[in-house]
Amino acid sequence: MKKHFAFSSIFLLAISSLASNAAQALNLFEAYELALRNDPVYRSASKDYEAGMENNPIGRSAVLPKLTASYNQNANRATQWGAQYTGGPNIAYNWNYPSNYSYVQVVQPIFSLDAFARWRQGIAQADLSQSKFIFNTQDLLLRVLQAYTDVLFSLDQLQFQTAERDAFYEQYKAAKSLNKNGEASVTDMLEAEAAYQVADAKLVDAKDAVENAKRKLDSMLGEPMESASKLSKLSGNFQFINLPTTRFEDWKDKALASNAELKAATSNVEIAKQEYRKNHGAHYPVVNLIGAFSTQTSNTVTSINQTFNQTYVGVQLNMPLYSGGEVNARTNQAYSNYEKAQADFEVTRDKLITELRKQYDLVVSGKQKVQALSSAQESATQLVKAMRKSVSAGDKINVDVLLAEKGLFNTRRDLAQTKYNYLIAYLRLCQLGGSLDGDDFQKVAAYFK
Repeated sequence: MKKHFAFSSIFLLAISSLASNAAQALNLFEAYELALRNDPVYRSASKDYEAGMENNPIGRSAVLPKLTASYNQNANRATQWGAQYTGGPNIAYNWNYPSNYSYVQVVQPIFSLDAFARWRQGIAQADLSQSKFIFNTQDLLLRVLQAYTDVLFSLDQLQFQTAERDAFYEQYKAAKSLNKNGEASVTDMLEAEAAYQVADAKLVDAKDAVENAKRKLDSMLGEPMESASKLSKLSGNFQFINLPTTRFEDWKDKALASNAELKAATSNVEIAKQEYRKNHGAHYPVVNLIGAFSTQTSNTVTSINQTFNQTYVGVQLNMPLYSGGEVNARTNQAYSNYEKAQADFEVTRDKLITELRKQYDLVVSGKQKVQALSSAQESATQLVKAMRKSVSAGDKINVDVLLAEKGLFNTRRDLAQTKYNYLIAYLRLCQLGGSLDGDDFQKVAAYFK
């Protein structure tokens, strides 16, 4: 785990060196730095990891010696009845004396299937905790990017809804003017007014969406942003990421070898297997090597002021005979859970390959979609320019320009969302492939300036 903490420290230093002051926009690096310190999900995962790693020494302790010691200090009062001589009268003797007893014992398992299974299970439980922490560390990168782009997209959506509302408002004003001059019916005017009112209501929803996305990001950062508009936007120069390999089979091999979730499922299988062995081991004897030393002073009224020391070394054999069927039942139960863990592993593996293929396709097709929408944006931009020239020439009216601008904003919104999805799919592809690290995140963060 030391290497994971080292990665975090190095990454934090890199982020700190690039941090901007509070007056500037919050970039993706800074958002991650804040989430690394304050995100409650990640902090919980860190403590869960620390607790889980203790399973290793806990399991190892089952095969190591156990040393125990005890000490007793007592004040004794005793009454002894007896004759001083044969046939004489009984006489009571009262005794008041202190006594003490100390004991030290060491037990070393020699043969114990239960102890050996606990040892191996502790290793598997620690491995599970490490795999879960690696997944949660990678997941934080994805969650920050997702929440960050959700805010940006909500702003894009707000801009689009504003343009749509303005366009419908101009349509309504034009219809109202035409109706006043007798060139349009009341129905046309009412339809235009209804469209404007609906667009205005959608604008309210878009504003709420911005606030909701901002609050979600705020909860991860641990402190509220002054405004959603303070986030650094996606840069205009969008370059596609060069994948380390373009073959899906290569990604599949990497995922099967390194994916954190699959490693966690493998550890779960091993944990269930050792749980079965623990319970099955209750059928077998346990052999321990035992050594002890004891000392006692004035242990009885017949040994007042006498001290006895005793040392012994021996072998202890415990043989289970009958437990009312509990051992068989627990063994059968543990074996069923072991078979369940094996089936769960296969489910996780199949889901991994399916999701890996999905993210791989999203990265490949995302590049094509970005290129297509970029061309569509150029065409929409030229259309807006042409409409403005037509208005100047008297061939078109302002409503035509606004409708063209609405189409342009719509295309820009779709293009931005496609770019966000492309970057998220890239990180998810790396995560599923088991290779997501700070370098991959830096590649994505460079797009937001």
